[in-house]
Amino acid sequence: MTTITLKEGIVNPLRLEDYDVSQQCGFLPIYSPAEAKLPDIFWQVQKTVALLPKWVATGKIRQVIKNLLKVDVERETLDQMQLRRAMQIYSYLTHAYVWGEATTPKVLPHNIAIPFYQISQRLGRPPVLSYASYTLDNWVRIHETEPMEIGNIMVWQNFSGGLDEDWFILIHIEIEAKAAPALAAIPNILQGIAQGDTDMVIAALEDIKQAWININATMSRMPEACDPYIYYNRVRPYLYAWKNNPALPEGLIYEGVEAYGEEPQQFRGSTGAQSTIVPIMDALFNIAHEGDPLWEYLIEMRGYMPPKHRAFVEEVEKRSTLRDFIKNRMDRVPKLKDLYNDCVSLIEQFRTQHLKFAARYINQQTAKSNNDTEIGTGGTPFMQYLKKHRDENNQHLL
Repeated sequence: MTTITLKEGIVNPLRLEDYDVSQQCGFLPIYSPAEAKLPDIFWQVQKTVALLPKWVATGKIRQVIKNLLKVDVERETLDQMQLRRAMQIYSYLTHAYVWGEATTPKVLPHNIAIPFYQISQRLGRPPVLSYASYTLDNWVRIHETEPMEIGNIMVWQNFSGGLDEDWFILIHIEIEAKAAPALAAIPNILQGIAQGDTDMVIAALEDIKQAWININATMSRMPEACDPYIYYNRVRPYLYAWKNNPALPEGLIYEGVEAYGEEPQQFRGSTGAQSTIVPIMDALFNIAHEGDPLWEYLIEMRGYMPPKHRAFVEEVEKRSTLRDFIKNRMDRVPKLKDLYNDCVSLIEQFRTQHLKFAARYINQQTAKSNNDTEIGTGGTPFMQYLKKHRDENNQHLL
């Protein structure tokens, strides 16, 4: 393979497979971790999590979880798919334990806390429900030969169950699938920049443009089967965690986890801000955001991404000079400027749609219940900064 210089001090082409990214599925795994077969020692937690909506409906989920056998994870040899499935199981059990009854406990029992911590450390992620377990790993394809899209995928794990919860997750899964061609185009753009190959960059930008058209079409379908009231009252509560959360102001104690010394820990909840799609596009298109609380929060969210996905963003940030490449050539090749602006505008449309949904699904609902309308599932005020980041996106048009 030919070695190419991309930026001073940076050599070698970018390989998607080095970052757990594929041309077929993007940031989604090619095979579903949800279907990974775990050792028999996990039978009890698997059975419980499979019936989680039923147990939650009884109002006695905590006692059920307290009675589960503690799995000695340290004795088990688990591959990546098994670890991701186990992470999903303990994430759901933990959030069901904390949010599944009327009161809020301050301590996660040791039989859940210890294995959850051990699994999370192997994966390089915090012991909390994150977007990776809630979305990236939470699907089963119905027909293996057909596309990853709504109608051919099922959500595997639920808290309460029902169409609205499934649809909310399905939309995010399909968005991730539709992003795959855009991610596959990134190495070609970087190679085209390094070699001064305008045609290669144009072809890759056309792929990214079409991917974003498809992403936005999927995003617009959210209201089809996810009602704002049901989302706010039945889906969203389980996504919260224990940082900047008045219900657990000090955080959550992970009983028996030596590394935490019985001190409360604070982690953010699952949020779309933990998806790697928009950060990787900001990195590629050199879309910069001024320092503000949302930007600091988004940087923090990278710690909840799978480590290789986080590394992918950081690597593209180091390598990409796309904006300068186009500025230096757009007078001679107007199509470069047009495609760059088309892509940036489509990303701005995505941010605008997200802003509208935040208002409809969160602000309007919280206003009715006299709660703080500015706090997202990640535990941060968001509306004013979402608008600001949307506007900053638009300022990068050439």
